[in-house]
Amino acid sequence: MADQTDIAEVIKNIQADVTAIVRGELELAKAELMPQAKAAGIGAGLFTVAAVVGLTGLTVLLLGLSFWLSFGFQTWFHLDLLPSLAWGFATIAVLFFLVAGALALVGKNQLKFTGAKETAASADATVAAVKGAVELGLEDVEALSLTGRRPELEA
Repeated sequence: MADQTDIAEVIKNIQADVTAIVRGELELAKAELMPQAKAAGIGAGLFTVAAVVGLTGLTVLLLGLSFWLSFGFQTWFHLDLLPSLAWGFATIAVLFFLVAGALALVGKNQLKFTGAKETAASADATVAAVKGAVELGLEDVEALSLTGRRPELEA
């Protein structure tokens, strides 16, 4: 009966150790992924800013800058009012879309993930350590059974 109590304690210790290892792995994963989540938030924010800039550009396109450039086209190229307005609006639209595209590219670069490499390496090391301990335990049991000693009779 004393052996069963010792085995129960060993099992409880193993359960506690496994629980502590799993909690540690989860904390490591959380610590490793938080900066990446922060960078993803920044990237999403930059995409939002790119959309706002694009829409603002479209609004401003319909207002003053296009008219100003249109009058320039009318003067420089001696165009009628309608073609000069079309060229002025198109030029400003391209300018704002280029700005929005540049912001979107910066936002896209912020959304690259590397994964939880340290957590995966730590988990692999833990699995290897547990496998090694199990193999050693099996070798000890096998060695005891080969010598003919019976642990339950020695108590």
